[in-house]
Amino acid sequence: MLGLGPARTVVFDGKDFLDPCPTCGHRAPANAPAELPPADSVTDVPLDRIAVGKAHRTATMAVEVLDQRRPAKQLTHLVAPRVLRYLRAVPVEASGLRGGARLLSFHWLQPHEGAVEVAGSVRLRGRRRALAASFTLVGLDRWVCSTIRIL
Repeated sequence: MLGLGPARTVVFDGKDFLDPCPTCGHRAPANAPAELPPADSVTDVPLDRIAVGKAHRTATMAVEVLDQRRPAKQLTHLVAPRVLRYLRAVPVEASGLRGGARLLSFHWLQPHEGAVEVAGSVRLRGRRRALAASFTLVGLDRWVCSTIRIL
């Protein structure tokens, strides 16, 4: 519009203006990072059956809250406040009939100690829907559902 040519892009490192990397646009590292010393191989995370059991019970109770068979206040110590708000916002059967929501499948993964991730399916409003949830260890023995989504 003004007839000016393209501006030259530079990266300032605190001392000098440098030409950016042609592929990513950032300043290339001056030195390659040092190699890590050899170490023992990583072992699998020991299975925490108590955590998986609590995650299954909490997911089942969340589905019962969706179906209005269980009051939401019974989950206050098991889920984060945003999870409780989400469960209250999910639309339920318009006719108010109970028994429509049910946990159909439950698959878990423990990526590291202190976390359990859940994937499953739920029958909700006459349709099969996906359920995703994550559980976090709070303190020494309290598992809390930090995220849940019905897709």
